[in-house]
Amino acid sequence: MLNPSNEWTAELPATESQEMTMAVRDQIEKDFGLMGFTFSQSNYPTLESILEELTQCIATLQTQHHSTWMKVVYRVDLTEKQYKFVQRMGGNTPENMAKAVVLREFQKVYTRKHLS
Repeated sequence: MLNPSNEWTAELPATESQEMTMAVRDQIEKDFGLMGFTFSQSNYPTLESILEELTQCIATLQTQHHSTWMKVVYRVDLTEKQYKFVQRMGGNTPENMAKAVVLREFQKVYTRKHLS
């Protein structure tokens, strides 16, 4: 999301509706579909609650299926700038990537819902 200084960050929106959370979950499953990923639960109370499972998936992709991971990054539509920003953040890279993916998917869902 863009903060007031127009810099991209990997911070998730603080509040969201259950409908938006489920739409984001569905969008992630759609974009990760080429590798057969589906969430284990049908209901997640918050965007944060999606992170653990998605982080595990991303860690596996990054270490065992890098080319598939890069295809997923392309489908999610993370820009090169966003991708490199997250890589340089330090800490748990798969978790940071999961946050970036959830944020980008949220942006897509939000835009579709509010601008169409």
